[in-house]
Amino acid sequence: MDELDKVEQLQAANYRTARGVLGETTGLVEDLVQLYQLLLDLIEESKLPPRDEVVACAQFLAACRCQLTLSALSALRGQLSDSFFFSRKAIELCAFAARVKNHPHLGLEWLQAWHDPEAYERFRKKFSVGKLFPEDHELLGRLYDRYDFSSKFVHPSFFSLGRHIEVVRGQTHFRLNFNYSALKDEDLSEPAGTFLWIADTHFGIIRVFEDIFKAAVAYNDARWQVHRNAVDAKITIHKLRWRPILLSAEGRQNS
Repeated sequence: MDELDKVEQLQAANYRTARGVLGETTGLVEDLVQLYQLLLDLIEESKLPPRDEVVACAQFLAACRCQLTLSALSALRGQLSDSFFFSRKAIELCAFAARVKNHPHLGLEWLQAWHDPEAYERFRKKFSVGKLFPEDHELLGRLYDRYDFSSKFVHPSFFSLGRHIEVVRGQTHFRLNFNYSALKDEDLSEPAGTFLWIADTHFGIIRVFEDIFKAAVAYNDARWQVHRNAVDAKITIHKLRWRPILLSAEGRQNS
């Protein structure tokens, strides 16, 4: 069996085990996927004019739904650090959408940025981190904290590598193992902690898109409110359910 097959089997085993341990909590991903889809449906049903900024923001919204699935899969497969790459990208996509919403002319610039290096450089400067997360936007401010936290796992810091490294020391030598999985049999707090963080993050992202597409939401506000509040309540219930285990693990780490 070669390395690819070994890793595939390891991740598949992790996935099955994690879904069994988390139980109904994993259903939060499907709840959020459906909430993303509902917003996309409302945009279509409201017949918003397909202006450049609407098309661009809808693409960002659909991409965030994809990042949710990829981040959750990574966490359940034991790739905890890697899952933050997808979470970080989703937050950035959301911030891009908010910037285009507030500055509609940037929608066309984003759509045309691939034409040549000069166009891409102009686009990159107009979507810098400082401009993506304005200080006066409360929801984006909260997401920036998560964006910054995720960056610690995306970059080659000890945050991203520490859980994978195993050092066996002898008197005259040492052996370094870099494990594919960051899950430990004795630690029930993961992937639950990371999984709930992903769900909470994407609910915040959806709240930003709710504001971006408030004209579409207004088309059937009652339907939206019922589904959004139901998902919010489910996330809260599962966070409370796992809270003792997560706090216990945090206490062991700090002791």
